[in-house]
Amino acid sequence: MSNEARVHPRLRLAAFADVIGDEVVLHRALGDISVGGCRFEGPAWERVGTKVQLLLSFPVAEANMPVDGTVVRASKRDMGVRFDATDEQKWALRKHIRRAQGG
Repeated sequence: MSNEARVHPRLRLAAFADVIGDEVVLHRALGDISVGGCRFEGPAWERVGTKVQLLLSFPVAEANMPVDGTVVRASKRDMGVRFDATDEQKWALRKHIRRAQGG
């Protein structure tokens, strides 16, 4: 992921995503998430550079959030997505992550 994504701490929490890119993948668990992006464990199903639309779900926070992204890592081990988020989306994402952590 880019240096910007690493500015934000990566957190492991109960979160899922529906992902629409070249493929459609529903209710996939996130390996970790930050305000800058997320990672899916297991073999990547998209290529680096693919634009994707995600619907993030935070069950504990009872929240869903749409965000666009770009695949920045694709390997047999994992797939990383950098969020192409507006300032408003980043604010909402921070709020949902905090609530999902129990805060």
